[in-house]
Amino acid sequence: MNRKIKLLILLLLSMSVYFIYQSTKNNTYTITNIGDSLSLGINSYGIKEYSYVDYYKEYLSNIKNNIIVNNIKDKELSISNLLLTIKNKQSIKKDLYDTDILILTIGYNDLIYDISIEDNINELKLNNIIKKININYNELIKEIRKYYKEKIIVIGYPTSNKDNIYINKGIIRLNNILKNNKEIIYIDTYNLLSNRRKYFSNPNSNYPNKYAYMTISNKIIEKTLEK
Repeated sequence: MNRKIKLLILLLLSMSVYFIYQSTKNNTYTITNIGDSLSLGINSYGIKEYSYVDYYKEYLSNIKNNIIVNNIKDKELSISNLLLTIKNKQSIKKDLYDTDILILTIGYNDLIYDISIEDNINELKLNNIIKKININYNELIKEIRKYYKEKIIVIGYPTSNKDNIYINKGIIRLNNILKNNKEIIYIDTYNLLSNRRKYFSNPNSNYPNKYAYMTISNKIIEKTLEK
């Protein structure tokens, strides 16, 4: 067979594969859900139900043909170990590259752990914890941006039921860190879920109920519809 014909056939095959890939990709909407305990969909009584991502996927199923959800969820997930995971795992970099929308819930575990290891937490120690979280969080977003260029939806944290003034002070400051990064779109659950009687069926739990998850999902829909 003539060499030019072989090259032409190879080119046509390559183009066919490319167009098939693009067609499949264009018909697929990929959500990457990265988060700690709030992203799991556990209700106020510790039972796994729909998370805000599940409700969001349900909404999208009415307008998208093929929806894929990549989950990186762990009750103990922290900013520092997520950052290391992204840096060291090629598969996560690929997932980020192929993602249409990224939803991120991170930072609470860092705050709680750092407070717990302090013998006598005080204002100065809390400030140092917050400074460290701020540095790590901004580095995380910077690392994510190497592979992903679309919207980053960051979910803030509601108030805690823990009887510790420094935890709730810390949550307020953590939320300020989360929302102040210019690369992200922030959802303020601290105010959104401020009615604990409505959104937390069990007063002894920090897990919200299904109405809270639905409310967060509605905010995600609202933010993704914005230009």
